[in-house]
Amino acid sequence: MTDSTQQTMDEATGVARAVGEAVGKKVEEVADKSKQAGADAVAGLGRTASTIADSVAEQSPAIADYVRGAGEKIDRLATDLRDKKVGDLMTSAVQFGRSQPVVMIAGAALVGFALSRLIKAGVAAPADNNGPDSNDPNSRGQTEKA
Repeated sequence: MTDSTQQTMDEATGVARAVGEAVGKKVEEVADKSKQAGADAVAGLGRTASTIADSVAEQSPAIADYVRGAGEKIDRLATDLRDKKVGDLMTSAVQFGRSQPVVMIAGAALVGFALSRLIKAGVAAPADNNGPDSNDPNSRGQTEKA
């Protein structure tokens, strides 16, 4: 290889490395923001569990203790989400999936179901806002006649 070819390759490698580092930092920033939002949402679930436990404590102390315990575990999960790096969380998820595959599959099915419901609700919402017959030319003047 000639010196100019080697120099061009070295420059290209340097540019590629710089671009990769910049993209990696941006991906890490986005992942951290998403992680924080997820941790906040999980912490909200923990607070909700505590509120539910407090509200049923007089009628059903055993259920209240169970819900309170679940709320504490949810709080620990929120803390872990805040404190750990994204890579560590992914490693933990993979390890959990290997040790508890049935739970992981059930969780994935539950998340998939929830996402499908959210998507359906998001697609259906704009149509509901316009009314059932907003695109029907025969229904436009009917409210004026009444």
